[in-house]
Amino acid sequence: MIVSTQDTGSRDLSTVISTADLKTHLRVTHSDEDSLIEAYRTAAVQFVEAYCNTRVVSGSMYFYASGFASIIELPIGPIIRVTAIEYSTAKGGALTAFPSTEFYVEKARQPAVIKFISSPSVDTSDPTPVRITADVGHQTPPEALKQAVRFLVGHYYENRQAAEAASVKEIPIGVFALMNPYRTISFK
Repeated sequence: MIVSTQDTGSRDLSTVISTADLKTHLRVTHSDEDSLIEAYRTAAVQFVEAYCNTRVVSGSMYFYASGFASIIELPIGPIIRVTAIEYSTAKGGALTAFPSTEFYVEKARQPAVIKFISSPSVDTSDPTPVRITADVGHQTPPEALKQAVRFLVGHYYENRQAAEAASVKEIPIGVFALMNPYRTISFK
């Protein structure tokens, strides 16, 4: 069972949608608020990724598991490839590489799963003795997710406070309708 996840490095979120494209969407012709628009883009991409359990931009991630099971579900997708599985057998011990001949990955299903042919003993005092390294995310961001980011940036730009006196209505076929087909739902 996956206990936690961690990005292994930073990703360039400007590859999802450029600042120039966002400014066109917002009908902004000046550069005074470029850094604000870029901050809104980061927040919007993070919202889309958290809601969908997907990475709009590909990057490498660690998945930490509490141990080996016959199947481990990877709750964030899409999985491009699993590059390493490592585990510890003793408290404070070095990680040992798990041979790639002892597992296979079913990437076609969402969420993707790793099926193990065999599984070694791990350090039972460590809550996360297994570390899976994988390349995760869309290599080309889907247009629907890019449009969801545009909608969110537009909302953030126009509504700069946490609350307002007037009532804001959601667009009926809006952000969630764009994101739902890309959502990875895990039941474990």
